[in-house]
Amino acid sequence: MYAQLSRLCFTLPSDAEEILPPEVHPKSPETRRHVRRPLVRFRSGRRRQKQVFYDIPGVIDSTAAAGEREKVTCDCPKIFTYNELYVASNGFSESELLGGGGFGRVYRAVLPSDGTVVAVKRVASKVNEEQIKKTFAAELSAVAQLRHRNLVRLRGWCVHDRQLLLVYDFMPNRSLDRCLFKGGSSASPPPWETRRRVVTGLAAALFYLHDQLEAQIIHRDVKTSNVMLDSGFNARLGDFGLARWLEHDDDTEPPKKSYSVKGDRQFCATNTSGIGGTIGYLPPESLQRNGATTATAKTDVFGFGIVALEVASGRRAVDLSYPEEQLFLLDWVRSLSDDGTVLNAGDGRLPDNSYDLTEMQQLLHVGLLCTLHDPQSRPTMKWVMEVLSGSLIGQLPSLPSFKAQPLYITLSTTTVSANINTLIFNTTESGYGSIDHPVIDTPQEIPYAEIFAITDGFSESRMVAEMDFGTGYCGLLRNRYHVLVKRLDLKTSTALRSRFVMELLNLGRLRHRHLVQLRGWCTEQGEMLVVYDYLPGNLLSSLLFSHHHTQQRIVLPWHHRYNIVKSLASAMLYLHEEWDEQVIHRNITSSAIVLDLDMNPRLARFALAEFLTRNDTSHHHRQSPVQGIFGYMSPEYLGTGEATTAADIYSLGVVMLEIVTGRMAVDFRSPEVLLVNRVHRLVATGTPVMDVVDSRLDGEFNCQELVRLVKLGIVCTRSDPEQRPSARQIISILDGNDEFLKYETSCRLEGKEEWEEKNACYLSLINRIQALGIY
Repeated sequence: MYAQLSRLCFTLPSDAEEILPPEVHPKSPETRRHVRRPLVRFRSGRRRQKQVFYDIPGVIDSTAAAGEREKVTCDCPKIFTYNELYVASNGFSESELLGGGGFGRVYRAVLPSDGTVVAVKRVASKVNEEQIKKTFAAELSAVAQLRHRNLVRLRGWCVHDRQLLLVYDFMPNRSLDRCLFKGGSSASPPPWETRRRVVTGLAAALFYLHDQLEAQIIHRDVKTSNVMLDSGFNARLGDFGLARWLEHDDDTEPPKKSYSVKGDRQFCATNTSGIGGTIGYLPPESLQRNGATTATAKTDVFGFGIVALEVASGRRAVDLSYPEEQLFLLDWVRSLSDDGTVLNAGDGRLPDNSYDLTEMQQLLHVGLLCTLHDPQSRPTMKWVMEVLSGSLIGQLPSLPSFKAQPLYITLSTTTVSANINTLIFNTTESGYGSIDHPVIDTPQEIPYAEIFAITDGFSESRMVAEMDFGTGYCGLLRNRYHVLVKRLDLKTSTALRSRFVMELLNLGRLRHRHLVQLRGWCTEQGEMLVVYDYLPGNLLSSLLFSHHHTQQRIVLPWHHRYNIVKSLASAMLYLHEEWDEQVIHRNITSSAIVLDLDMNPRLARFALAEFLTRNDTSHHHRQSPVQGIFGYMSPEYLGTGEATTAADIYSLGVVMLEIVTGRMAVDFRSPEVLLVNRVHRLVATGTPVMDVVDSRLDGEFNCQELVRLVKLGIVCTRSDPEQRPSARQIISILDGNDEFLKYETSCRLEGKEEWEEKNACYLSLINRIQALGIY
């Protein structure tokens, strides 16, 4: 994305004989003003030729482009006026009240502008002012930047006359708490499949917060009343009033500080001490009397475990109607586990034979593992996701005997009711200062004059590189954000404008630590400008292949290579399964991956991405033009133009093989042009895996990881899309689940004739390109 363009690969339709450019007079004023000088030169067998490529007619006009820009603006949280929210909620009428808690009340509201139904959280005015400000700032700062299908989406906020309001998507099925416990005796309890889906969704949300953002977010108040249910009874975690940030504890050695904007955030690890949460969901370490305990991801894991036990049992975490020994759900389920009768904890309201006993036992087992007394013994949410998704092969870890462990809370019989009634509400530490002007880390429109100033008028000294569909300039935004400005003249081409708008729209809707992050945009002065956080590093392709073109000897160490693949798989999981819509990237290449100074990757180039509505099968029958980079496109996509997750997995597999071998996906100087074909053939003929690895590593690599990565790359680039693993399965394998990899590689390898038949389109294009003498 940030390197000078040095080559261009393209594909031709199978029936194409010649491509003729439109008639353009090169000396006309219009042409001189709007057609760029060609950046690419091709080398033929005889002589050096300059080839100019002209833009095809566009697919949208200026009106459509304006509509796309409006979508980007509307998708970001915005500032509402108090009058707008007052009218929308009928003056915050009691008839519109949805619920309330220690820090405010939530109202149903219908926005007068477009009729959208939303939920407005009105922070309680009777609470200590500093506490209000702290809670409001925490929730606003945390939620504004989140993009996940299992998190309640923030639509905007309002600060008016010491009144603080947050506007969220409306959840028609209210909360998990109400669904499980407040339906009344005549209401049917939620069925087992709904319960499993809710727990899995909650686990996915926490996995995202803990592992998939630039900083780790600790929710600190995971409970059933904060798990909202949308129209399809899918879990949406909400209420981030106690949320805090922590730096990631990366697995790479030595530990370094990663690039991020964490320094601008209002909360950090030093602000996570003190009790914050709800009794029954708070971990025992938070209730210790010998001093404050710093909240960690294991704090949320404990809360999740309690929710899992509530979902399985249909019982509240704390219920004063039960005898003292059964007052706390956790202690009761632990005692059943010790007696070998843990299935007796299952919700008796569920009809017989309406659920799988193995699944019930698994959920109770996971709940008990997540609530172990020792925080270090609790699993991660990533591991929990593998279990609930069926990606983990083998038995779950055994549970300890709980008889020798302390009870959750020890209270005397005479004071139990009074203490529980006092502690049942949220408690929290004191405030963090004023929020009169909260800094919200979300994409926003940036004035043209400001961008012009930070790029020194788009001077050559600020130019970083020629990029896809534009030119990149670096600058310092508002004296604190290092950014890259991607520029495209709107007069150049409606086709390029359409692609540029699509990239802007797509990136503004995504948030993941391994995706390039959008800072803002500008469409003034006849320009289209997109502003990203600037990563002062390198393209993966430059580090892998620079030795092919220069004398520079840059060797990417093995532990960085392996971590890059793991990080990319995490980004792919987010795009394919964990965002509101399913995202097919369609342009995963080593030149679309940017590395920061610590060699952490960010996937870029979303101009070709497709956003597909989940559970909508119509796209499976839709033909679209083939767009992508030759050598990375899967054979079925090259033949049909159908964008699928399996096609992205193929591209990721090609990048894996590039990372292992240090060779380009396509090299016309090699007898076997395609890297995929070369590696498949070598492995099929019994060539040792060690002979495939990049020779520049000089044997400095982990043998087990090497074998794992080569096999995984082969599995991902199988010609049959049905035999490729999912992103979630890839993550499990990279984490060391070799049993799953053995299962995946048990399928027979493709024979030469079979491979050539399924890749006939590729081979035909290679022959045509070779005939043209292009290198």
